[in-house]
Amino acid sequence: MKDDARAAPAIRVESVSKRFGDVAALDGVSFDVRPGELFFLLGPSGCGKTTMLRILAGLETPDAGRILLNGRDVRDMPAHRRGAPMVFQNYALWPHLSVAGNVAFGLVERRAPRKEIAARVREALARVGLSGLDRRLPGQLSGGQQQRVVLARALVLDPAVMLLDEPLSNLDARLRAGMREEIERLHRETDISFVYVTHDQSEALSLADRVAVMNAGRLRALGAPADLYHRPPNVFCADFLGEANLIAARVTGTSGRFTAVQTPWGAWRAVLAGASAPSAGASVRCLVRPENLRPAGPGPAANRLRAAVRSVRLNGPTIAVRLDADGTALRAALLSRPAPLPAPGAEGEWEAAPDDTVVITEE
Repeated sequence: MKDDARAAPAIRVESVSKRFGDVAALDGVSFDVRPGELFFLLGPSGCGKTTMLRILAGLETPDAGRILLNGRDVRDMPAHRRGAPMVFQNYALWPHLSVAGNVAFGLVERRAPRKEIAARVREALARVGLSGLDRRLPGQLSGGQQQRVVLARALVLDPAVMLLDEPLSNLDARLRAGMREEIERLHRETDISFVYVTHDQSEALSLADRVAVMNAGRLRALGAPADLYHRPPNVFCADFLGEANLIAARVTGTSGRFTAVQTPWGAWRAVLAGASAPSAGASVRCLVRPENLRPAGPGPAANRLRAAVRSVRLNGPTIAVRLDADGTALRAALLSRPAPLPAPGAEGEWEAAPDDTVVITEE
């Protein structure tokens, strides 16, 4: 993100609702996108994120609420006048047009001068690494190259806002990794505000300036990826943003910046996800990410439990361990080393640091 967070938003969404028959696709959604920001709409299938993107693009009309693009109310403005091109997951390239013809299409529709079109197409293709491929047809390109053509077709319009609808979903794992880096580079080199829809948590966590987490048509959380991952405001976000051990607990008091809780394995200390401390006796959940649960060792007091190893799986750089702690299933993720793996059936002490144990009060 390039501009000060206090700058006027590039996009403002105010209380937007949309229904399809009896289904509330969006229910009073509000958020701002800052200038030059890489902003993600993240959530499971059917959460409303693509409907929100189509409303931004002008392909759907909200039942209620307002959409402002760079201060303009665009509710009744057609898609081609919004200056917010959309990159679709299915490419939507014209098979009979060359790469250059596909990229130039929007400029031709705008009746731009021919010399200007040629120059801007060359610049856009160079920006996405496709110089020299301008005469090829889409069918002669790889999936990754076709996706670059789609990006160039949007970039050539010199937009203030670009909308991306799961643009990497049709690529294999290696191409996805490369295109993530490409999108990150394009964002870094331009002043464009990107709004990127995905259900892939790893894309959002690795690329976004900020993430809006959606579920059932509502905005459940909004913030920086690290904040939402390490201090999620509710159980849905904790569970959706990566793997989560969610442990039922009861608040017994506070001590400095820590909240004291009673867990199935005794008294623990934890940090709060929110600003307000729950009262003594409140039922809460404690989040411990698998990477923060480790075999107990010497040192300062930590949150401890006794568990038996149920399964061990080597994932290359990490080892996934499934544990049974008095009937509670837990997951741990350990760094892979050339040492003996934990043995299934082995029992022992495991621990999590109080700073890595997070009290969550909202479902």
